[in-house]
Amino acid sequence: MRRKVLAVGVLLILVAMLILRQGTQVLTPLAGLAGLSSSYTKETVLLPPTLLSVPASNYSFVSEDLPLGSGLTGSLQVADGREVAFYVMNQGNFSLWRAGHPSSLVLAEPIVVSYNFTLSPSEAGTYFFVFDNQDTSPRTVIFNLSTTQSVTVLNPFIQYSGFELLIVGVGLSLLGLRGGGKKAKPNPVLKSVWKCKFCGALNETDGRAFCVECGRSQA
Repeated sequence: MRRKVLAVGVLLILVAMLILRQGTQVLTPLAGLAGLSSSYTKETVLLPPTLLSVPASNYSFVSEDLPLGSGLTGSLQVADGREVAFYVMNQGNFSLWRAGHPSSLVLAEPIVVSYNFTLSPSEAGTYFFVFDNQDTSPRTVIFNLSTTQSVTVLNPFIQYSGFELLIVGVGLSLLGLRGGGKKAKPNPVLKSVWKCKFCGALNETDGRAFCVECGRSQA
């Protein structure tokens, strides 16, 4: 039994060390199945509503570094009901676009007056938001940008499971080690004997008065 207790204790210590090293995020799927986690959407403002001036027959842009796995929401409004073209592209394609080469756009809207958009970038990096004005008069654009990210909150029981398993594992291991000493063998019961006065044979003191060897009475 003590070996089983010791083995379970060592196993729990190993699992605890793995969780503490990898982080409790490895338990997120299990926590979700057990109903021990909750999720909410976290919004981070990258660019509050900002006035941007777009020169005539030219363009303006803003850039932001976006992490992988984040959603992107934004809106733009062109003043006086006029229009601009709106493009979203990564850094490599922005360089191609500026040089007049074919480029791949994440989002392309040739005519925009008022526009709301939502994106999920496929890779992390710097993204460019371009406002292209092909008209002979300048434009004023109000632009804002935010990221959204799903955040999972683990139940404290899961969040601190590494420490909990470590404590239980150490306790079981100590219990198994303490029970590992050899049990003392009981001392044999010493029986009293008497010696036959005729033949010298030893006889147990069990109430008999005759020798088991020679059969003579000791009286």
